[in-house]
Amino acid sequence: MNLGLNIKLARIAKGWSQQDLAERIHKTRPLISHIELSGKVNTYTLTRICKVLNLDITGFENGFSESVMPFFPESVNPSLLKLKIEKLEDEIELLKELVATQKEVIAELRKKRLSRRK
Repeated sequence: MNLGLNIKLARIAKGWSQQDLAERIHKTRPLISHIELSGKVNTYTLTRICKVLNLDITGFENGFSESVMPFFPESVNPSLLKLKIEKLEDEIELLKELVATQKEVIAELRKKRLSRRK
C-alpha cells in the first residue's frame, strides 16, 4: 500500500475530509487529493500531515503503516477498506466522465439555440 493511501486511511479514520486535513496543515484540498492519489509529498508537508494525524513518519517506510492501525477498530479489515476506497475512486472516475459528457451535450444545445436565434 502506498504512502498516499496510508494518509487517506488515517484521514478517513479520523473522520476528516480532505478539506479538513488541508486546513489543519495550512495547505489546499487539491494538494491533499494529489498526495493521496500519487503518494508524492515533500518531507515538510509529510511531517505536518503526520503531526496532525498523530502518525509516526517512519512507519510509512514499510508498506501499511502500523501507526495507522490504532485508528481502526479491530473489526475493520484494511484490505477490505482498500477495496472499498478503490471502488469509490472508480465510481468517482465514472462520474467525472458523465459530467464531461453532460458538459459536451450542454455546449451542443447552446450552439443549437444560438444558431436558431440568428
